[in-house]
Amino acid sequence: MSTYCFFDVREITDQAKIEQYLAGVFATVEQYGGRYLVLGGKSDLVEGDWQPVYPVIVEFADGEHAQRWYSSPEYEPLKALRVAGTRSNAVFLEGATPGSEEAAVQTRRVGTSKTPAEIYDSLFVPALFRQWGPIVAAEARIGRGNRVIDIACGTGVLALAALDRVRTEGKVVGLDPNPDMLCVARRKSTRIEWREGRAEQIPFPDESFDAAVSQFGLMFFEDRAAGLREMMRVLKTGGRFAVAVCDSLDQSPGYAAVADMLERLFGSDVANAFRAPFVLGNAERLRSLCAKAGIERAEVKRHRGTVRFASIESLISTERACIWTLGGLLDNEQFKRLLEEAERALMPFVTAVGAVAFDMPALVITASKD
Repeated sequence: MSTYCFFDVREITDQAKIEQYLAGVFATVEQYGGRYLVLGGKSDLVEGDWQPVYPVIVEFADGEHAQRWYSSPEYEPLKALRVAGTRSNAVFLEGATPGSEEAAVQTRRVGTSKTPAEIYDSLFVPALFRQWGPIVAAEARIGRGNRVIDIACGTGVLALAALDRVRTEGKVVGLDPNPDMLCVARRKSTRIEWREGRAEQIPFPDESFDAAVSQFGLMFFEDRAAGLREMMRVLKTGGRFAVAVCDSLDQSPGYAAVADMLERLFGSDVANAFRAPFVLGNAERLRSLCAKAGIERAEVKRHRGTVRFASIESLISTERACIWTLGGLLDNEQFKRLLEEAERALMPFVTAVGAVAFDMPALVITASKD
């Protein structure tokens, strides 16, 4: 979405410097794809008590282009002249096109709770998932200049890790069926191509990518074997894929305790909904799934990981807010009971500062395309 650079020049303190600035600045804005929307002009105060003296507004395609211009070697010496020759304020404003996906999400957010995708990104990602992006990217042997696709990319944790490895010479695509997840992902990088789509029907030709990766999405594919086949189809000969899934629940003691609580308090239906992300936590089952997908010589490796929440209440509240686990299954009174029980059952995992930490390993499948 467009980003607007808004300058309010309050006073010119060195006219000579500003003349030098004006002699060069317009060419740099044009070079980085910007355009002037406001350049001085009369302003009429209609509310409040703030009025710009000499407003300047420059539009860029997105935040990345705006930042590239602002920090560019072409603009840096001119910026020094402006700062030395004026007393001014400057802000970058992120816009939204009316009717766009981003505007719709912003509208839902104002005056209401966060979207499920925003909850996932602000709570689950730092607690669980951020640590896995570099691990999976390394298992896929992603390198400089590679073309990479991240399947079920969510809010972009793994895609961003891949981008760090491909550098400016490479290309990363993030594919996910959930538009709200993609909306959050798009705020993080404009260098990644974010596409809506399903793993079972990847919208790219055969042999399009050097690496195909996915983390913690395979469990939720409608057709897991078909999704794996598609990942191999879009790989180039010699390409490599890496797919991470949660290890079995008995390898994650904190979450096993939560599942036991749910079983005792509310029965097997609720407990099994919570257990769903752990259903592929078996190496032999994963090898069998790969064989069904026609993937030969697949390897499965366990990696250690850790879950960290600020408190027991934070962990339980996060699960309550997430539609992919317990959201919508329990009412307020039931969650109150769950939290009371959790304060006792999860005490072994509380650290000296009151945080919660326990193991949550993952199994990573890797294979190369002959």
